[in-house]
Amino acid sequence: MKVLKNPPLYKKVAGAILDRIHKKDFPASTLPSEENLSEILGTSKHTVREALAELASLSYISRRHGHGNVILNSVVDTKFRIDANMNFFKILEQADYKTSIEFSNLRVESRTFPHCPEEDYYVYDEIIKGDDKVACFHNIYIPHRLFPNDLSLDMKLDKDLFNFLATYGVYSLHSIVEFIPEIIDDSTAELFSIPPNTPINTWDEYIHDQDDRLVCITKIRFNPEIFKLKMVRKDFKAF
Repeated sequence: MKVLKNPPLYKKVAGAILDRIHKKDFPASTLPSEENLSEILGTSKHTVREALAELASLSYISRRHGHGNVILNSVVDTKFRIDANMNFFKILEQADYKTSIEFSNLRVESRTFPHCPEEDYYVYDEIIKGDDKVACFHNIYIPHRLFPNDLSLDMKLDKDLFNFLATYGVYSLHSIVEFIPEIIDDSTAELFSIPPNTPINTWDEYIHDQDDRLVCITKIRFNPEIFKLKMVRKDFKAF
């Protein structure tokens, strides 16, 4: 969920190549040579080579000796990939939805989570919409103990959460995600405009800092009529 602020040049070039692939600017099943791409994009062959390595790592292309860089259209056409991007706002945009996001004010709740003792949390909600329909609903829980002074409940954390935590010396290092099926509650069913008791998938993410302290919990519910999460698997050696 962490947003990359200033991506290096090769990532921008990789994005530019992928945009052209989506637009069918390369009618053949292979990309032009590195030299031709360098001329088309106005950048160095070294940067193009790095960009192609990035696209290969995400399975958009296959680099085959003697065949060039083969476009994997089955992957290019796959929407809602969580292995390529975990920013759900961006995932919706890439699936050609018109997106918007709303944030609630802070509130304080006492909660118990699995493997965590009961404690007080600052809580706020994010509602991400696609084409004016609620696509996913986030509850974000931040332990009250992280802050030496009380936060204003009029505050809206509509900026990058991780940058906000960093201002208090809290740096997120890793997270553990649990995928949990549940029956939707009535209020969320109304929010999603779907029938009550519909089965949905939830994404519970436990974020830890460099000292392995739990510093944030996010609970995300996905509208099953919009979000159908997918991933691309490359390595079949582990069978």
